[in-house]
Amino acid sequence: MAEKQNKKKFALSIDFLPLIVAYIVLIAFFAIKSPHFFTIKNFLNIALYAANVGILACTMTLVIVAGHIDLSIGSVIALAGVVMGKIMQAGMPVIVAVLACLAVGMLTGVYNAILITRIHINAFITTLAGMEIFRGCAYLVTNGKAITLSGEFIKQIGRGYTLGIPNAVIIMLIMIVIFAWISKFTTFGRRIYVIGGGSQVAYLSGINVERNLSLLFILNGLMCGLATMIYCSQLGSAMPSNASGMEFDVISAVILGGASLSGGKGSIVGALFGALLLGTLNNGMVMLNIHTYWQQVISGIVLVVAVVFDVVKKRREQRSV
Repeated sequence: MAEKQNKKKFALSIDFLPLIVAYIVLIAFFAIKSPHFFTIKNFLNIALYAANVGILACTMTLVIVAGHIDLSIGSVIALAGVVMGKIMQAGMPVIVAVLACLAVGMLTGVYNAILITRIHINAFITTLAGMEIFRGCAYLVTNGKAITLSGEFIKQIGRGYTLGIPNAVIIMLIMIVIFAWISKFTTFGRRIYVIGGGSQVAYLSGINVERNLSLLFILNGLMCGLATMIYCSQLGSAMPSNASGMEFDVISAVILGGASLSGGKGSIVGALFGALLLGTLNNGMVMLNIHTYWQQVISGIVLVVAVVFDVVKKRREQRSV
Protein backbone atom coordinates (compact mmCIF):
# COMPACT_ATOMS: atom_id res chain seq x y z
CA MET A 1 0.00 0.00 0.00
CA ALA A 2 2.78 2.39 0.97
CA GLU A 3 4.65 1.51 -2.22
CA LYS A 4 1.59 2.40 -4.34
CA GLN A 5 1.23 5.74 -2.55
CA ASN A 6 4.92 6.52 -3.13
CA LYS A 7 4.56 5.72 -6.85
CA LYS A 8 1.49 7.98 -7.02
CA LYS A 9 3.34 10.83 -5.29
CA PHE A 10 6.30 10.37 -7.65
CA ALA A 11 4.04 10.53 -10.71
CA LEU A 12 2.31 13.67 -9.45
CA SER A 13 5.67 15.30 -8.70
CA ILE A 14 6.78 15.09 -12.33
CA ASP A 15 6.38 18.62 -13.64
CA PHE A 16 6.04 17.50 -17.25
CA LEU A 17 3.38 14.80 -16.58
CA PRO A 18 0.59 16.92 -18.18
CA LEU A 19 2.87 17.28 -21.22
CA ILE A 20 3.15 13.51 -21.59
CA VAL A 21 -0.64 13.22 -21.47
CA ALA A 22 -1.02 16.04 -24.03
CA TYR A 23 1.58 14.37 -26.25
CA ILE A 24 -0.29 11.05 -26.24
CA VAL A 25 -3.56 12.84 -27.08
CA LEU A 26 -1.83 14.74 -29.90
CA ILE A 27 -0.41 11.54 -31.39
CA ALA A 28 -3.83 9.88 -31.21
CA PHE A 29 -5.49 12.87 -32.89
CA PHE A 30 -3.05 13.02 -35.82
CA ALA A 31 -3.07 9.21 -36.18
CA ILE A 32 -6.85 9.33 -36.63
CA LYS A 33 -6.74 12.28 -39.03
CA SER A 34 -3.89 11.06 -41.25
CA PRO A 35 -3.20 7.43 -42.30
CA HIS A 36 0.45 8.34 -42.97
CA PHE A 37 1.17 9.71 -39.49
CA PHE A 38 1.56 6.60 -37.34
CA THR A 39 4.59 5.07 -39.06
CA ILE A 40 8.18 4.46 -37.93
CA LYS A 41 9.50 6.58 -40.79
CA ASN A 42 7.33 9.52 -39.78
CA PHE A 43 8.32 9.29 -36.12
CA LEU A 44 11.98 9.33 -37.20
CA ASN A 45 11.19 12.47 -39.20
CA ILE A 46 9.65 14.03 -36.08
CA ALA A 47 12.72 13.12 -34.02
CA LEU A 48 14.97 14.54 -36.76
CA TYR A 49 12.98 17.80 -36.73
CA ALA A 50 13.23 17.94 -32.93
CA ALA A 51 16.98 17.15 -32.85
CA ASN A 52 18.29 20.73 -32.91
CA VAL A 53 15.60 21.97 -30.52
CA GLY A 54 16.38 19.08 -28.16
CA ILE A 55 20.12 19.75 -28.25
CA LEU A 56 19.70 23.46 -27.56
CA ALA A 57 17.10 22.75 -24.87
CA CYS A 58 19.73 20.91 -22.81
CA THR A 59 21.57 24.07 -21.80
CA MET A 60 18.59 26.40 -22.25
CA THR A 61 16.82 24.40 -19.52
CA LEU A 62 19.69 25.11 -17.13
CA VAL A 63 19.79 28.78 -18.19
CA ILE A 64 16.08 29.15 -17.38
CA VAL A 65 16.50 27.10 -14.18
CA ALA A 66 19.17 29.63 -13.17
CA GLY A 67 16.59 32.40 -13.60
CA HIS A 68 17.94 33.75 -16.90
CA ILE A 69 17.15 33.44 -20.61
CA ASP A 70 19.02 33.46 -23.93
CA LEU A 71 17.32 34.99 -26.97
CA SER A 72 20.45 34.99 -29.13
CA ILE A 73 20.81 31.28 -29.94
CA GLY A 74 19.23 31.48 -33.41
CA SER A 75 21.57 34.30 -34.40
CA VAL A 76 24.56 32.42 -32.96
CA ILE A 77 23.72 29.47 -35.22
CA ALA A 78 23.59 31.82 -38.22
CA LEU A 79 26.95 33.42 -37.38
CA ALA A 80 28.74 30.17 -36.51
CA GLY A 81 27.37 28.60 -39.68
CA VAL A 82 28.62 31.28 -42.06
CA VAL A 83 32.04 31.33 -40.37
CA MET A 84 32.26 27.55 -40.84
CA GLY A 85 31.09 27.94 -44.44
CA LYS A 86 33.63 30.67 -45.22
CA ILE A 87 36.50 28.56 -43.86
CA MET A 88 35.41 25.53 -45.90
CA GLN A 89 34.96 27.76 -48.96
CA ALA A 90 38.57 28.88 -48.55
CA GLY A 91 39.67 25.26 -48.94
CA MET A 92 40.79 24.69 -45.34
CA PRO A 93 40.33 21.28 -43.68
CA VAL A 94 36.87 20.42 -42.37
CA ILE A 95 38.21 19.94 -38.83
CA VAL A 96 39.39 23.57 -38.80
CA ALA A 97 35.94 24.73 -39.91
CA VAL A 98 34.23 22.59 -37.26
CA LEU A 99 36.52 23.88 -34.49
CA ALA A 100 35.93 27.45 -35.65
CA CYS A 101 32.17 26.83 -35.54
CA LEU A 102 32.39 25.59 -31.94
CA ALA A 103 34.74 28.45 -31.03
CA VAL A 104 32.31 31.07 -32.38
CA GLY A 105 29.55 29.53 -30.27
CA MET A 106 31.73 29.61 -27.16
CA LEU A 107 32.84 33.20 -27.80
CA THR A 108 29.24 34.37 -28.01
CA GLY A 109 28.72 32.60 -24.69
CA VAL A 110 31.69 34.49 -23.25
CA TYR A 111 30.16 37.75 -24.52
CA ASN A 112 26.86 36.99 -22.81
CA ALA A 113 28.59 35.83 -19.63
CA ILE A 114 30.70 38.99 -19.27
CA LEU A 115 27.77 41.37 -19.75
CA ILE A 116 25.45 39.38 -17.47
CA THR A 117 27.79 38.36 -14.64
CA ARG A 118 30.44 41.11 -14.65
CA ILE A 119 28.63 44.20 -15.86
CA HIS A 120 25.31 42.96 -14.45
CA ILE A 121 23.14 43.74 -17.47
CA ASN A 122 19.83 41.89 -17.50
CA ALA A 123 20.04 38.61 -19.47
CA PHE A 124 16.96 39.51 -21.53
CA ILE A 125 18.51 42.80 -22.71
CA THR A 126 21.97 41.28 -23.18
CA THR A 127 20.82 38.38 -25.33
CA LEU A 128 18.24 40.49 -27.18
CA ALA A 129 21.07 42.83 -28.21
CA GLY A 130 23.23 39.80 -28.99
CA MET A 131 20.48 38.47 -31.24
CA GLU A 132 20.74 41.59 -33.39
CA ILE A 133 24.54 41.87 -33.23
CA PHE A 134 25.27 38.24 -34.17
CA ARG A 135 22.67 38.19 -36.94
CA GLY A 136 24.06 41.44 -38.34
CA CYS A 137 27.60 40.04 -38.25
CA ALA A 138 26.41 36.97 -40.16
CA TYR A 139 25.08 39.21 -42.92
CA LEU A 140 28.30 41.23 -42.95
CA VAL A 141 30.46 38.11 -43.28
CA THR A 142 28.51 36.82 -46.29
CA ASN A 143 27.15 40.07 -47.72
CA GLY A 144 23.75 38.44 -47.41
CA LYS A 145 24.62 35.46 -49.62
CA ALA A 146 24.27 31.73 -48.93
CA ILE A 147 27.34 29.46 -48.76
CA THR A 148 26.98 25.93 -50.14
CA LEU A 149 28.52 23.27 -47.88
CA SER A 150 30.06 20.07 -49.16
CA GLY A 151 32.06 17.24 -47.63
CA GLU A 152 31.15 13.81 -46.32
CA PHE A 153 31.58 14.68 -42.64
CA ILE A 154 29.22 17.66 -42.78
CA LYS A 155 26.75 15.61 -44.80
CA GLN A 156 26.79 12.68 -42.39
CA ILE A 157 26.42 14.66 -39.16
CA GLY A 158 23.00 16.02 -40.08
CA ARG A 159 21.73 13.80 -42.87
CA GLY A 160 23.45 10.47 -42.22
CA TYR A 161 22.02 7.37 -40.53
CA THR A 162 23.54 4.80 -38.17
CA LEU A 163 21.69 1.49 -37.79
CA GLY A 164 18.61 3.12 -39.32
CA ILE A 165 18.59 6.02 -36.85
CA PRO A 166 19.45 9.59 -37.94
CA ASN A 167 22.85 10.67 -36.62
CA ALA A 168 21.32 13.99 -35.49
CA VAL A 169 18.86 12.09 -33.29
CA ILE A 170 21.66 9.97 -31.81
CA ILE A 171 23.64 13.12 -30.98
CA MET A 172 20.54 14.67 -29.38
CA LEU A 173 19.94 11.60 -27.19
CA ILE A 174 23.60 11.55 -26.11
CA MET A 175 23.40 15.22 -25.13
CA ILE A 176 20.14 14.64 -23.26
CA VAL A 177 21.73 11.84 -21.23
CA ILE A 178 24.88 13.88 -20.50
CA PHE A 179 23.04 17.00 -19.37
CA ALA A 180 20.41 15.05 -17.43
CA TRP A 181 23.32 13.51 -15.53
CA ILE A 182 25.00 16.90 -15.09
CA SER A 183 21.80 18.47 -13.75
CA LYS A 184 21.12 15.68 -11.26
CA PHE A 185 24.45 14.26 -10.15
CA THR A 186 27.10 16.97 -10.39
CA THR A 187 27.98 19.84 -8.08
CA PHE A 188 27.67 22.26 -10.99
CA GLY A 189 24.14 21.10 -11.82
CA ARG A 190 22.95 21.31 -8.24
CA ARG A 191 24.46 24.79 -7.87
CA ILE A 192 22.52 26.01 -10.91
CA TYR A 193 19.25 24.96 -9.25
CA VAL A 194 20.27 26.70 -6.01
CA ILE A 195 21.15 29.88 -7.95
CA GLY A 196 17.74 29.74 -9.65
CA GLY A 197 16.06 29.50 -6.27
CA GLY A 198 17.78 32.73 -5.19
CA SER A 199 21.17 34.05 -6.24
CA GLN A 200 21.65 35.93 -2.97
CA VAL A 201 20.96 32.79 -0.94
CA ALA A 202 23.36 30.86 -3.21
CA TYR A 203 26.06 33.50 -2.66
CA LEU A 204 25.61 33.38 1.11
CA SER A 205 25.86 29.59 0.90
CA GLY A 206 29.35 29.90 -0.53
CA ILE A 207 28.51 29.37 -4.21
CA ASN A 208 30.45 31.45 -6.71
CA VAL A 209 27.41 32.64 -8.66
CA GLU A 210 29.33 34.57 -11.33
CA ARG A 211 31.67 31.69 -12.14
CA ASN A 212 28.88 29.11 -12.42
CA LEU A 213 26.68 31.36 -14.56
CA SER A 214 29.64 32.19 -16.81
CA LEU A 215 30.37 28.51 -17.34
CA LEU A 216 26.69 27.90 -18.08
CA PHE A 217 26.49 30.57 -20.80
CA ILE A 218 29.74 29.34 -22.37
CA LEU A 219 28.33 25.79 -22.41
CA ASN A 220 25.18 27.18 -23.99
CA GLY A 221 27.27 28.78 -26.72
CA LEU A 222 29.14 25.50 -27.27
CA MET A 223 25.84 23.68 -27.76
CA CYS A 224 24.85 26.33 -30.29
CA GLY A 225 28.03 25.46 -32.19
CA LEU A 226 27.08 21.77 -32.17
CA ALA A 227 23.53 22.54 -33.30
CA THR A 228 24.95 24.74 -36.07
CA MET A 229 26.75 21.81 -37.69
CA ILE A 230 23.60 19.70 -37.71
CA TYR A 231 21.40 22.56 -38.91
CA CYS A 232 23.72 23.53 -41.78
CA SER A 233 24.22 19.89 -42.71
CA GLN A 234 20.47 19.38 -43.02
CA LEU A 235 20.14 22.45 -45.25
CA GLY A 236 23.34 21.81 -47.19
CA SER A 237 24.23 25.47 -46.84
CA ALA A 238 25.06 28.25 -44.40
CA MET A 239 22.96 31.39 -44.61
CA PRO A 240 22.74 34.53 -42.44
CA SER A 241 18.99 33.92 -42.17
CA ASN A 242 19.46 30.44 -40.68
CA ALA A 243 17.61 29.47 -37.50
CA SER A 244 15.49 32.62 -37.43
CA GLY A 245 13.03 32.25 -34.57
CA MET A 246 14.57 29.01 -33.26
CA GLU A 247 15.03 30.58 -29.82
CA PHE A 248 11.24 30.66 -29.42
CA ASP A 249 10.92 26.95 -30.28
CA VAL A 250 13.63 26.07 -27.77
CA ILE A 251 12.15 28.23 -25.00
CA SER A 252 8.70 26.80 -25.75
CA ALA A 253 10.07 23.25 -25.43
CA VAL A 254 11.75 24.06 -22.12
CA ILE A 255 8.64 25.72 -20.65
CA LEU A 256 6.40 22.92 -21.92
CA GLY A 257 8.82 20.52 -20.25
CA GLY A 258 8.03 21.94 -16.81
CA ALA A 259 10.66 24.64 -16.36
CA SER A 260 9.62 27.76 -14.47
CA LEU A 261 10.39 31.19 -15.93
CA SER A 262 11.03 32.41 -12.39
CA GLY A 263 13.88 29.90 -12.05
CA GLY A 264 14.67 27.01 -9.73
CA LYS A 265 12.68 24.36 -11.63
CA GLY A 266 13.25 22.49 -14.85
CA SER A 267 13.94 19.09 -16.33
CA ILE A 268 16.18 18.04 -19.23
CA VAL A 269 13.97 15.03 -19.97
CA GLY A 270 10.89 17.27 -19.79
CA ALA A 271 12.48 19.60 -22.36
CA LEU A 272 13.00 16.57 -24.64
CA PHE A 273 9.27 15.80 -24.47
CA GLY A 274 8.58 19.47 -25.15
CA ALA A 275 10.77 19.36 -28.27
CA LEU A 276 9.06 16.16 -29.45
CA LEU A 277 5.62 17.68 -28.89
CA LEU A 278 6.51 20.73 -30.98
CA GLY A 279 7.99 18.49 -33.68
CA THR A 280 4.87 16.31 -33.67
CA LEU A 281 2.61 19.36 -33.83
CA ASN A 282 4.45 20.81 -36.82
CA ASN A 283 4.62 17.45 -38.56
CA GLY A 284 0.91 16.79 -38.04
CA MET A 285 -0.11 20.25 -39.24
CA VAL A 286 1.89 19.76 -42.44
CA MET A 287 0.22 16.38 -43.01
CA LEU A 288 -3.20 17.96 -42.56
CA ASN A 289 -2.27 20.71 -45.04
CA ILE A 290 -2.79 23.48 -42.49
CA HIS A 291 -1.66 26.80 -43.95
CA THR A 292 1.77 28.09 -42.85
CA TYR A 293 0.24 31.25 -41.37
CA TRP A 294 -2.07 29.18 -39.17
CA GLN A 295 0.88 27.00 -38.15
CA GLN A 296 2.59 30.13 -36.79
CA VAL A 297 -0.56 31.17 -34.95
CA ILE A 298 -0.99 27.73 -33.37
CA SER A 299 2.69 27.54 -32.36
CA GLY A 300 2.35 30.95 -30.69
CA ILE A 301 -0.78 29.82 -28.86
CA VAL A 302 1.07 26.75 -27.58
CA LEU A 303 3.78 29.01 -26.10
CA VAL A 304 1.16 31.26 -24.46
CA VAL A 305 -0.62 28.24 -22.98
CA ALA A 306 2.68 26.91 -21.63
CA VAL A 307 3.50 30.24 -19.96
CA VAL A 308 -0.03 30.59 -18.54
CA PHE A 309 0.22 27.06 -17.17
CA ASP A 310 3.54 27.98 -15.50
CA VAL A 311 2.04 31.13 -13.94
CA VAL A 312 -1.04 29.28 -12.64
CA LYS A 313 1.13 26.50 -11.19
CA LYS A 314 3.36 29.06 -9.48
CA ARG A 315 0.37 30.84 -7.91
CA ARG A 316 -1.03 27.57 -6.58
CA GLU A 317 2.33 26.72 -5.04
CA GLN A 318 2.48 30.12 -3.35
CA ARG A 319 -1.03 29.73 -1.94
CA SER A 320 -0.24 26.27 -0.57
CA VAL A 321 2.78 27.56 1.34
